[in-house]
Amino acid sequence: MGITDQVLGAGVLLILGYMGGQLAKKVKLPAVAGYCLMGILLSPSLLNVIPYELNLELNALKVLGLSMIAMIIGGELRYDTLKKIGKSIVVITFMQIFTTVLVVFLGMFFLLGKDLSISLILATMAVATAPAATVAVMKEYKAKGKFSTTLLGIIALDDAICIMLVGFALAIAKGLTQIGTTFEIADLAHPAWELSGSLGLGFITGLILCLILKYIKTRMENIVVLLAFVLINSGIAAYLDLSSLLVNMVSGATVANFFVKSPFVINVLDDIDLPVFIIFFTLAGASLQLNLLTANWLPALVYIVTRAVGKISGCYYGAVLSKADHVMKKYLGFAMLPKAGVSIGLILFVQSRFPGTELAAVVTAIELAAVTFYEITGPMATRYALIGAGEVSENIKQMPDKKLEM
Repeated sequence: MGITDQVLGAGVLLILGYMGGQLAKKVKLPAVAGYCLMGILLSPSLLNVIPYELNLELNALKVLGLSMIAMIIGGELRYDTLKKIGKSIVVITFMQIFTTVLVVFLGMFFLLGKDLSISLILATMAVATAPAATVAVMKEYKAKGKFSTTLLGIIALDDAICIMLVGFALAIAKGLTQIGTTFEIADLAHPAWELSGSLGLGFITGLILCLILKYIKTRMENIVVLLAFVLINSGIAAYLDLSSLLVNMVSGATVANFFVKSPFVINVLDDIDLPVFIIFFTLAGASLQLNLLTANWLPALVYIVTRAVGKISGCYYGAVLSKADHVMKKYLGFAMLPKAGVSIGLILFVQSRFPGTELAAVVTAIELAAVTFYEITGPMATRYALIGAGEVSENIKQMPDKKLEM
């Protein structure tokens, strides 16, 4: 019998997630991997301490975690920094998107013989990169520098484009799966609204936030106002059927670029992010379904491998074309492997467009199996990339565990 009370569940997630993170650091793994593994242990797939129903009831905590991470990413996207590496970000982003879509499509369609619609949808969904795990690992290891800034810029652009690509894929799939149905511009209305509306709302709330922050004097008051806007942005986004991730990301970037008084004001969220991160990632782990990974191991394996090949090779050739540093060529692709939050939203979008169909069932099973795998391995790949890029100093890597906390 699992926990049914939300308050007790949140407390258990926080303390056991923390313990999982500490154990992970003992064996030189990122703490976020420990949070996720502890979540899987507590999930219905294993001990069922956090049952499926409670997981749904605690969804607000997932939204808070992902939205706060998005605001933090936006705060790092400052124009004066990005303009020095802007070309690399654009070229690498589009190259890794192209190679990921191509390689995954070839794997699904030709290697496994999947339906054209399913192959196309999975190929575009493979583009999505989870910002949450990346940011958590960067903060844990205090990673700073050109590599980290480039990585965050690529993730932000990557996810925005992914939303539109999946919209195109679903519109084409509709024409392929329904007799007499043709491609219509109206089929792109939702992804177009989600992208443009999210960008517009984020910019507006960011400007409002700049005005309010002018009158705030203490660090703790800044935290209160920023956290309030993280929640307001997410609430309005849900009401208007927009992306809370994109809204908060743009809102944070607006503050970082237009708030002259202190463009680094978003950094005050560092003071409260650890408990939010712990609950978010432990709860995310408790959401994963190991039965889907085992039941769909072959298509999931092909999907996981082809996505990794597409991301890593795409980042490499994008870095070559843009004449980026050798560390970008060698390590950037590994840091693009995490996959979770955005993918879950896209799965729900597919299910809403093709309710009760085999297409939706197959896409959901393969995508969730891949999310389960990357939720565990993605943070480790990011850690490897950040250390390889030289943005994690030796004294941080060798610090006692208590100083490794985010």
